[in-house]
Amino acid sequence: MFLDRERFKPAAEMRLGRDKSSIRVTITDPKACELGEAVLCLGHRRRKAVRIGTCSASAGKRLLSYPGYINRSLTGRGGATPKWEALKWLNLLAEHGMLMAVVHQPGPTPTAADLIRPYLDVERQLIRQHGPLLNRRHR
Repeated sequence: MFLDRERFKPAAEMRLGRDKSSIRVTITDPKACELGEAVLCLGHRRRKAVRIGTCSASAGKRLLSYPGYINRSLTGRGGATPKWEALKWLNLLAEHGMLMAVVHQPGPTPTAADLIRPYLDVERQLIRQHGPLLNRRHR
């Protein structure tokens, strides 16, 4: 795995669809996918992170939303994912066969505003450290 195995739990797999021109996500650990206020990372077996993001609610819902955005772009129907990025997802999956999604929910930190999970800070730091290919914006 490409990140700390103790903190990041495998949650899902992304693969090419049967038609090889779309993608699909399969949940592999429903318990990990229930986590909210968490950091998500997709990467391949060569230990390289290609996308790092967050979810405020369920990690599983966020991961399952990826195919809709990417496939919509691939079919020319627009959407949140630019065509160039959707094509990179396809190329990565063709090259590596599968991308693994892992999830980390940081522990709550006491602050003046109560206990807060610093998942956005963790995301920002991981993006800085790993420079993932498919992250377009940096917080």
